[in-house]
Amino acid sequence: MTDQQISTLINVLRFTNQITPLQKDILDTWDELQKKPLDTDSAHKQITSNNFSHPDIFMAISSMPGVVQKTAADLTQDDMIFTLRHQLDGLAAKEMEAHVNGYFG
Repeated sequence: MTDQQISTLINVLRFTNQITPLQKDILDTWDELQKKPLDTDSAHKQITSNNFSHPDIFMAISSMPGVVQKTAADLTQDDMIFTLRHQLDGLAAKEMEAHVNGYFG
C-alpha cells in the first residue's frame, strides 16, 4: 500500500468507536513506526506480537528474497523498521480485504 493509503486508513481508524484486534494491531504498529528515535524494546515487542497474532504475515515477510531470520540481539533498527513497515502493509491489506468482503468491524 502507498503511504497515502496507509495514512488515510490510520486517520479513519483513529475515529472509529470500536476497533477490532486487527485494527488495534494496525494502529499500534503505525505508532511504533512514528517514534523518533525508534524505541527498540517497544518495537521488538510489537513485532513479536504481530508475528504471534498474524503468522500469515510473518511467513510472507520471512519468505521475501533476501530476508534472513535473526535473533533479537542481532536485529538492527533498520531491520525492525523494515519488519514493522511490511507488517503494517500486511495488516492494512487484511483490513482492506475485510471491507471488500463486507465485514466492517
